[in-house]
Amino acid sequence: MSAMPATTDDPVERSVRERYGQWARSGAEGARDLAARDHADPQWPRGRQRDTRPATPTWQTPSPSAIARARAQGWLVTDPLAGAERTGRLAGAVRTGRLAGAQLAVKDNIDIAGLPSRNGTPGGAWRAPEASAPAWEVLVQAGAACVGKAAMHEMAWGVTNATIPNPHDPGRIPGGSSGGSAAAVAAGAASAALGTDTAGSIRIPAALCGVVGLRPTWGVISTAGVTPLAGAQDVVGPIAGSVEAAALLFETLTGTPVLPAGPPTGLRVGYLARTGRLDPAVDAAYQQTLSALEAAGADAVEVETDLVRQSAGVSLLRMLVSGAAHHADEVYRTPAAFGPEARALLTLGRDLIATDVLDAAAAVLRSQTADLFTRRDLDVLLMPTCPCTAAPRSAETIEIGGKTEYVDAALTRYTAWAAVTGQPAMSVPVPGTGAPAVGVQIMAAPGREDLCFATAHAIENVGNAPRPQPESR
Repeated sequence: MSAMPATTDDPVERSVRERYGQWARSGAEGARDLAARDHADPQWPRGRQRDTRPATPTWQTPSPSAIARARAQGWLVTDPLAGAERTGRLAGAVRTGRLAGAQLAVKDNIDIAGLPSRNGTPGGAWRAPEASAPAWEVLVQAGAACVGKAAMHEMAWGVTNATIPNPHDPGRIPGGSSGGSAAAVAAGAASAALGTDTAGSIRIPAALCGVVGLRPTWGVISTAGVTPLAGAQDVVGPIAGSVEAAALLFETLTGTPVLPAGPPTGLRVGYLARTGRLDPAVDAAYQQTLSALEAAGADAVEVETDLVRQSAGVSLLRMLVSGAAHHADEVYRTPAAFGPEARALLTLGRDLIATDVLDAAAAVLRSQTADLFTRRDLDVLLMPTCPCTAAPRSAETIEIGGKTEYVDAALTRYTAWAAVTGQPAMSVPVPGTGAPAVGVQIMAAPGREDLCFATAHAIENVGNAPRPQPESR
């Protein structure tokens, strides 16, 4: 490993490089071991076909005071009227279509003609797009308007967004990197939002802010017009206040109805035999959710696997290597245009590990995950979205189960798996948890967002149920 040197003498940059360098060295050893293993092409199970219905177009229009608060808190970072004369798309314009009346926050790495894309940086990778990203253009054609670009962790490389507050507790993080999108929705400043997810950047803030966030199957929604981080994992997806609203955005973007027409009877839901350390509130919410799904007619299936842990290292390395390939030259050319954390993360991956090794390791993980779904006859896997609730904004570390760990490492513990394998994964709030919010994550086979939505819809609607005894899990 011969990663490039630091761009400045900033102590934060040095610290991030040292910490992530240690993780990368450990991850590289695991990735090479995975890449050397034999594997077959993934044979995903068909899953149980479920009747679906189109989502009903209903939107809450954000109030001027909610929008003003979102700008004051930093969740929204642009005025929606900027460039309006050129685009002819004022947020208040009369519209028709399934999304008429929807005013959406759009993450600041997704292009909208007439609005700047600034990627959360002091000046690096800024652009003034002449054309909108295709994903946004589809929503505009359906009647959506942009209430403003949303704050993000710089260059989408981070999961805390500690510079902005959690809408439920200003002393805590909203999560990231799509933190502004999730916070704006949770605070009622946007009808819904678009975010991006490379290793958890939609699902983590959705969980910490108490909203719904979907990472769709890799490649099903165009990422053109979106600042790249790791192309093999980057996706665009919806964040919304309800499962139905998230379904409506997904249906509009893909043309595929996904809402269930009936209860989750017969749905086979895998759960982790060993979750690892969890915050007590997260553990209770996870057990409550499993119990509620069983009471609603789903079948709970215990799953023993090490794929959660193995995927984390491959995901980290992909982001480091690909991020450096896309952005390291600009960082070295104009280091002051990026913050110290981004400078470290966007340059550390040069000459770190060969891309073909990472691709081979990811192929093994896809094959093994497909085999797990087939052997256990699973429709979905259910796990916590994050092992903890929102951390204090000033915290670099957090204690979970008596052990101290870095916040950013903890938050991505369960989300990297779907990112590496390209599966759809959704975070949905657990009913009754209030603040701090707790989300659970649902994973399905590629192309089976309908099963994610069927499970999420059941969770959203079953409410609280008696918690199972600890020894049963």
